[in-house]
Amino acid sequence: MLHQRINPSWAGEPCIVAATGPSLTPAVISQVRYKRIGFGWRVLVVNDAYKVMPWADAMFACDNSWWAENKDCKGFAGEKWASHEIDTDPSMFTGNDKRAFADEYGINLVHGKGGVEFSFDQSFIHYGLNSGFQAVNLALLFGCRRIVLVGFDMRFVNGKSHYFGDHAKRQSPEGAYTRFAEQFARAAQKLPADVSIVNATPGSALTCFPILSLEDACREAVPGSDDSLCRDRAEPHPATG
Repeated sequence: MLHQRINPSWAGEPCIVAATGPSLTPAVISQVRYKRIGFGWRVLVVNDAYKVMPWADAMFACDNSWWAENKDCKGFAGEKWASHEIDTDPSMFTGNDKRAFADEYGINLVHGKGGVEFSFDQSFIHYGLNSGFQAVNLALLFGCRRIVLVGFDMRFVNGKSHYFGDHAKRQSPEGAYTRFAEQFARAAQKLPADVSIVNATPGSALTCFPILSLEDACREAVPGSDDSLCRDRAEPHPATG
């Protein structure tokens, strides 16, 4: 399975990237779905967010262990994406070889590289130490220049690390969120002038982007937006829940 060169097929369209933080509530999910259907926003979900947003346009996950534990995502109707890296020297194996998962799940593989900013080269993304960072980078390579984040808490809320609680087999220590946020902060300092990223996650520890309500964030991301922009985007398949 060869790496995909990212096609900027969403160029000029706004995008909501939904991570799995505790703030990803049914009310937020409903708002995002409304923005997608009623206003034509693209939706890119991270990891387990596909389970509560099966109508999203695309999903992204970077960890091999996640793909191994989530065989149900085979039924997701949108595009599936993951970072992939393989070294020709077996002694330098990075542990990010997803060829087997790609064949079984129908995943599109984008070349992953280390880096302290978002990649704007259509042939690869930067890791940023977490799936959320890579998903935002993917949205940028899809051509989106107006991005709103939901579920990016980057902290524990009432003891929960995710909207569903905690992973049964693995759990990121709270210190990891600090490192994740530092990666975003470095990348935020080098964003091109035509890119706007707004965080619609209340109380988020990710403070390098403006933090607004989802409604205000969408207005900020697309100045002058109102109901007249409604485009009635069809869902990829009948949504459930």
